[in-house]
Amino acid sequence: MNTEQIGSLTLAGLQPDLPQALPEGGYVSLTLIRDRFGSQMHLLTICNGRLLFTVIPERGMDIGEIRLDAGKISWERDERYLLHPDHVDLTDNEQSGWDSGFYAAVAAIGPEIFGTPDEVRTVHGTGSYSPALPESVRLSWDEQHICLEGDIPVRGYGMSPVYQKTVRIITPYGAADLFREDTVQNVTDSVQPVDDGYHIQLAGSFMAGGGSYILPVLPEKMLLRDSAPPEADPLAVYDAGTRLDPIRCYQYVPQLVAGLSDLPQVCGYPAAAAGSGGLTAEMLVNAGQDTAAYVIRSLQCYPRSLIAKRAVTDWMYALEPCKTRPNSMQQKSIDGETVYLGPRSQCSGWIILGATRDPEEIAALAGMIQSAAK
Repeated sequence: MNTEQIGSLTLAGLQPDLPQALPEGGYVSLTLIRDRFGSQMHLLTICNGRLLFTVIPERGMDIGEIRLDAGKISWERDERYLLHPDHVDLTDNEQSGWDSGFYAAVAAIGPEIFGTPDEVRTVHGTGSYSPALPESVRLSWDEQHICLEGDIPVRGYGMSPVYQKTVRIITPYGAADLFREDTVQNVTDSVQPVDDGYHIQLAGSFMAGGGSYILPVLPEKMLLRDSAPPEADPLAVYDAGTRLDPIRCYQYVPQLVAGLSDLPQVCGYPAAAAGSGGLTAEMLVNAGQDTAAYVIRSLQCYPRSLIAKRAVTDWMYALEPCKTRPNSMQQKSIDGETVYLGPRSQCSGWIILGATRDPEEIAALAGMIQSAAK
C-alpha cells in the first residue's frame, strides 16, 4: 500500500459478530466458530465493497471462501470439514490432513517438500496446519486498499520449528481481485529445502453446468499422475451431476503469458508489477463463457503447476501453483527443481486471484493464456 494508512485493527480489537465499517462500502467482521471436536477458531470476513473473502488464522491464514457480487466463486465445501490443527493427524494421509481436514478455498502448500506422503509427511506440508500468532493478526486500510497480515510459526514435523511465515493479503476497494503474498523464513542455522505454493479451489456454483480449464500448456504436455484412468479431455470440468473418481492430477510446466503485466489487476500491486518480466495465468471458465475465475503469478515464485480433479461427494477442481512438481525429494533433485533457503534467509511468493462476469474480459484473458500454450 502506497498511500497513508488511515486505520488499523488487531484481532483482539474486533468484537465478534459486530461488523466494522471500512471505506467504500467495505467491512470486516469476526465470527467465532467451533469445529466438530469443539475447538474454537476465528473466522475473519473481509469485504472490499464487491469481493468478499474469509480468512482462518488458525489454519495458516488460509482463505476459507470467496464471493464476488454475492455469488460464490470458490468450491462448495461443508463447514464440517474445517478442523482446528489440534485435530489433524499429519501421519494419516488418507482421511485426516489434506482431505477430511481440508476446507479452504486457498490453502497453503509447504513450506516443506510436498506431494510425497509417508509415515511422517502430509501431502501438503504443514503451513496450512499452523496457527497464526493471534497478536500478529492485523487489519489496516488506506484510501485505496485493505490489508490483512499475520505471522505463523510453522508447525513442522519435528520438535523444533524450521520455518516461520508472514502472510499478507491485499484487496482494493470495489475490485474483483486480491493479492496474497507468503514470505517463508528459515529459522535454523542450516540450509533447508523450501517447497511452497497453494491449493486453490475456484470451481464454485458458477461451474455447476461444467466448463473448462484454460491453461498455458498444451494438453499433451500435461502428465497424468498416479496411474489414474485417462480422460478424453484433461481440460474438461464436468457438470455437477457427473462423477469423477479416482482423483485425476496433472502436473505440468506453465509457459510465460505475454501481456499480463499491462492488466490493471497486475499494475495495481507493486510487488506484482515489479516482477512483470515473467508472469503466467490459469483460469476456470463456465460452459456459458460468462463467468470465470483466474490466478496470475510470477514464474520466478512458482514455476510449476498441478491441477486436481475429483467429483465423488464433493465436487473438486483445483489449481495448484507451486515451486516444484509433487514428486519425491529424489526426483525433484534429479529434475533440478529443489529450492533451498540458507540459514536465517527468506523467500516470498505471491498470487493474484480474481473473477469476472464480463464475456469480453474472459475472452481476452483466455486468448492470452491459450496463445502461450506450446
